[in-house]
Amino acid sequence: MSLTRPQVAVLGLVMSAAPALAFTPLPTIPTQPIYNLCLGYVPTLQDCQTGTTLCAQLARQAAKTNPNATCNVLVRDAALDAVASLPERTVLVPVTRNASGQTVEPDVATKPVAFIEEDANGRSMNGLAGFLLGTAHRDQTYFPATSQSAGWIKFLRALQLAGWDNSGTTVDSCQEYVHEKYYDYSLFEFATASLGTDYRRIHGLAFAAAPSGGAVPATAIGTRAILDPVQRGKDGTPIQPAIQFPAGAPKNEFFTVPAPVQGKVIISASNQDRVVPLPGIMGGAIIELKDLHRSLNLYGTVLPSAMRTTLSQGASYYNESWAWHRAMSTRNAAVLDEQLYSLDQLQEDFAALIQQRKERVAAIQSELALRFRPIPGMLQAPSTDTSSNLSGDEPQDPIITRAYELAALDDVIEAALQQAQARGCLAFQTGKMPAPCDWSPKRFARRVMNLYQGAREQDFQKCARYTRDDFADLKAKALVHGGVNFPAQNYTTSPSRLETYFTRRDQYLRALSATVGTMLDPKTAQPRLRWESGDSYSLGNDTFGATANYQVAVALNNVKYTPDCGLSPEVTGSFDATGSALGISANLIHAQTQVTQKRADIDLDVLDNTVPLVDVHRDLALGQFNIVSGKQEKSATLVNAQATFVIVVVPVTLGAKVAGVVGLDYRLTAEHQVTGTTQCSVTSLGVAGHLEPFARVDGELYAAVDLFIIEAGVKGRLQLVHAAVPLDASAYLTSSGGRLKLRMEGNSHLRFTFLAGRISAYVEVGIWPFEAEFEQTLVSWNGIKEDVKLFDHAFNVDLVDIRSLL
Repeated sequence: MSLTRPQVAVLGLVMSAAPALAFTPLPTIPTQPIYNLCLGYVPTLQDCQTGTTLCAQLARQAAKTNPNATCNVLVRDAALDAVASLPERTVLVPVTRNASGQTVEPDVATKPVAFIEEDANGRSMNGLAGFLLGTAHRDQTYFPATSQSAGWIKFLRALQLAGWDNSGTTVDSCQEYVHEKYYDYSLFEFATASLGTDYRRIHGLAFAAAPSGGAVPATAIGTRAILDPVQRGKDGTPIQPAIQFPAGAPKNEFFTVPAPVQGKVIISASNQDRVVPLPGIMGGAIIELKDLHRSLNLYGTVLPSAMRTTLSQGASYYNESWAWHRAMSTRNAAVLDEQLYSLDQLQEDFAALIQQRKERVAAIQSELALRFRPIPGMLQAPSTDTSSNLSGDEPQDPIITRAYELAALDDVIEAALQQAQARGCLAFQTGKMPAPCDWSPKRFARRVMNLYQGAREQDFQKCARYTRDDFADLKAKALVHGGVNFPAQNYTTSPSRLETYFTRRDQYLRALSATVGTMLDPKTAQPRLRWESGDSYSLGNDTFGATANYQVAVALNNVKYTPDCGLSPEVTGSFDATGSALGISANLIHAQTQVTQKRADIDLDVLDNTVPLVDVHRDLALGQFNIVSGKQEKSATLVNAQATFVIVVVPVTLGAKVAGVVGLDYRLTAEHQVTGTTQCSVTSLGVAGHLEPFARVDGELYAAVDLFIIEAGVKGRLQLVHAAVPLDASAYLTSSGGRLKLRMEGNSHLRFTFLAGRISAYVEVGIWPFEAEFEQTLVSWNGIKEDVKLFDHAFNVDLVDIRSLL
């Protein structure tokens, strides 16, 4: 007879007894069946929603298959009661899932539902202190909230604005300067902060009419602009340059696909993969691909002729204006806003594809420019036999890799266009028929804010460079040197006076030094040999969150005191990002690069730093080095978590995913050539290259239910972190006529979309005719969506002229 371990379940705990070699059988003890442990138990609504005891779990289990089970009755009755107390909204009905895990297609396209907006009190935002947009997004995050901390933030902002109003046109900070220069828009932006993502109300605010017998509200920027197109600052000065909507705008985003053209690069199918640079043509090449499956043009997507004809007809279609936006709102009035926003999402996804294509093309063109071969007989730089590749084994040609990526991307673009055609987005409407793909309140709000915020940010950054936000010495500032003679005067009396200072300061710096004046720091008048930018930011709530920080710099170190061989050009960059879902956080990417002419340190780690994609740490000897070149990226689901939410009164299990692509696009070179017995006479010295750490990570939710009478689904998606910090930089010293010349170039942008999108949970409860529908917004973010220039400089000067000013 075989022995087994008897198991006894006691309130969900499994207890095992160890077998004995010999034993006396114990007397049989009568036991009750497990279900009798809950005899007499009556679950409450809370037990049915979130109960964790054994009896609550058994009650929920019974409700999975029995429509008349207690939990089903309690939840259904509570849902029917709740409907009467909630506002109603007509929404799109998504695909749902039932308790058996089956997908259920919607029986109608739209339904009126009881609706609950997201609780704004759960949001948080930090960072971006070095940008004007940081203040704007803090306002948008906290102004819709009602918490004590949000109230304090609103109070401080109101106090700040009151102080600015009381000071007249005088400006005492860069933030006040921008606020008052763009005064007509500033009033509108501040008023929209409390509206969150209610784009319909934002549109209504812009086009508000004058009350009976009254004036048009100061915040009605659209209505006022239709009456008088000239927008002004606080002192009445017209905004210069004027902010204007685009003329000849495409019909919608699907009409922005670049057309193929003939150019310096020809891509064709072949029996091998190879790149043949064209002698004498900078950036010219023939690229041959053995596995090319479609016609491929570097400059535009090859499409069927009928589709290409359609796209060309709508490529320059609308002349936007305030009046046009108001007319389009009327034209699309019969279309549900949510339908407009779902079409917006399609277009945002498509725009991201087009941007990725532009980036692939730019990467190919940059790589080809490095392979320029002069025609034999032309003057050219001498070759060197000391070049070295530090990345280990000979890598695959990055141009070939990117060309195949471009072909795959064109496949996706063509498929997206076919989907757009099926949705009617490539059709041309007549008369006043609705054009739902061409306009929505969200697109209006984004268009206006992007137009003004971009110009305002540029002015804010210029002010910060020239003043360091210190206006004390501008109240009696003299600018006198050589032929420049501006006696002491007050430049803070208005935004236009401050801009006069910027112009005069440039003249003063050029007078200080005709050769290096343009590279002098506008604030200190000292040569600026390091350009850098860095910041951090975080956004989120209990459902999703994200953080990121970056640092980029190009510099020439040790200029003032060391001998020439001690000079050290440097390029550095770093980027870190995290994402979280339902309280679980993961490090998405850690990219760190520091390169000088003597040392290269490059790291790229992803997935909680468990996957190293790039790991280069080397001392550089004399010579020329192709340190690294290529692109490394990783696609993965980074967070996958579940939690039970109560949607109004209905328990729904929501799963959250954070997934996407993170990586680094890079191309770095270094050079260190010296002559002389002391090894201290520099022939050439420098570093150059392109760094672009990036992350394209989204958040999504999925729903599951375990009560028979419930169906649930999730709508929307969230762009969690779509960010890149491209840095193109070079710092070179070359000997010419016995003098060292410094050539420094550097430009960097911060391109990012941060927590942009909307996710809602949709629930149906009950069996017709005793049925209720609910929708609750779980995440709704305007998002931070910017392309900000961090710096852009280029100089070519004698080193001795720089040292004379240090």
